[in-house]
Amino acid sequence: METTILNGNTVVGDKDWPASRGVYDLMLLLNHAMYKGTGVQLILNMGHNLVGPHIPKSILAYAVTVQNNLFGGYPTSVDIVPCGVFSGVFGTFIILHLIIFSLNVSRGHYFTLSLFWAFTCLVRMISFIMRLLWAQDIQRMPTGVGSEVFLVLPSILLVSTNLLLAQRLFTWRHPVGGSRKLFWGIMLGLYIFVLILTLLTILASVIPYEYGLDFRMYNIYRNLVKFTSVTIIIYTLTASLLIGLSYWSPTKKDENLYTYQPWWVESFSVFYFVKKGAAREAEESFMRRNHNHRHAIRVIAATHHHYNVVEGLNNQRGDLSHNTSLFIVIISTVLLFICAMLRGIVTFQARASSVTGPAGQKSAMYVCWGGFETMINAMYIIGRVDLRFYRPDILPATVRAIVTAEQSVIVSDDEEDEMYSDGEDNGEGEDTAEDKLISNDLDNVAHSDDEALNFGQPPVYGYIMPVSHRKDMEKSDLDNDSDDEFFF
Repeated sequence: METTILNGNTVVGDKDWPASRGVYDLMLLLNHAMYKGTGVQLILNMGHNLVGPHIPKSILAYAVTVQNNLFGGYPTSVDIVPCGVFSGVFGTFIILHLIIFSLNVSRGHYFTLSLFWAFTCLVRMISFIMRLLWAQDIQRMPTGVGSEVFLVLPSILLVSTNLLLAQRLFTWRHPVGGSRKLFWGIMLGLYIFVLILTLLTILASVIPYEYGLDFRMYNIYRNLVKFTSVTIIIYTLTASLLIGLSYWSPTKKDENLYTYQPWWVESFSVFYFVKKGAAREAEESFMRRNHNHRHAIRVIAATHHHYNVVEGLNNQRGDLSHNTSLFIVIISTVLLFICAMLRGIVTFQARASSVTGPAGQKSAMYVCWGGFETMINAMYIIGRVDLRFYRPDILPATVRAIVTAEQSVIVSDDEEDEMYSDGEDNGEGEDTAEDKLISNDLDNVAHSDDEALNFGQPPVYGYIMPVSHRKDMEKSDLDNDSDDEFFF
């Protein structure tokens, strides 16, 4: 006798009790001969109308066995304990992410990804709670469909945040390429594509349960699910692609370009938080700088060089071979890739739940969406990603709008009288010691600015002419004037 476990109880299947199959097939025929395994919500509604709120367990067991296989299968009483445990775990992560975000905000350190990770943990916690409720009563199809949607979403969201972290690593290593409009356009296109992919995934999770499909439409649905699963797998690898490009040696332009790094971040330890108001003090310091400094490319702090900067402008990129940030992104990407692969195997098998394979077992789902994501969130918190991947906030509009006045070559009358008086005191004919000192300082400043402060738009520097040179030029002008008067 073939039996099926439903909510911890052994019930008879359709092989030795064909009545279950006969009743179910009759309901399918009455609903426009929809394909078996679709429209289960319609079947449940019809069953409740026929026999009341308590549908026989044998019919429910058969209905479960013919449904499309899911990653982790359909919940039973066995799922109650792991769902409760992981709900508590991700609830704890929500609190930790919010605590870190609140402490950072109180100190003027804004890293909104912490808030986003708290949201992903909230979605994961809700998914396990809904699965727990579904395990208590398999007839709660709206709860079950919502559980499937919420189970898939966090993995896609985590891949998106990993891609963002990899993007910041790439921009730090290659600031010229990472700041180009083409690169930003590609990244924005990826994020928009993922938004569309998320909507398709939600539709693929809802359609077969809410609507009855014929065989042709059912095949279209299965192809849609395969497409979304393959796309998620490919999308998972995008972060690895950026990490690989980060290992590519930077160009000469990247090496010469000075960037704006958060020099006030002094440590990446677990219990370290930045000094209160440090970011604001850094922003205010740009009011006294050259105009081009305010448009420097903002990047994350270099692990080996964040303590060796000159007022936040630096062209050191750090040593990638010892960068813990890379380890966090790579490990989390590998774990998410394994989850996507296992789910993809289940979707391509396209089996009924009664003949599921090893990839569709409950243990595989709980290891991936429970255990792996627990490890990922722990790495984010213990590794202090909010410090490692922090990019300085964009300068306030009032600061960016300031155009530093450049010193003019034209000398005013007051400055001219002052120069003459200085010249009479120090003598004429040769540059004074003060003139030579000013000239040498200006040459050094111009040389250092030209060599180091290259932000893609060269600054315009003023020039102060030594006093003796001005006197010689004026003397020659007077001689020219006298010649002109004699000529006329």
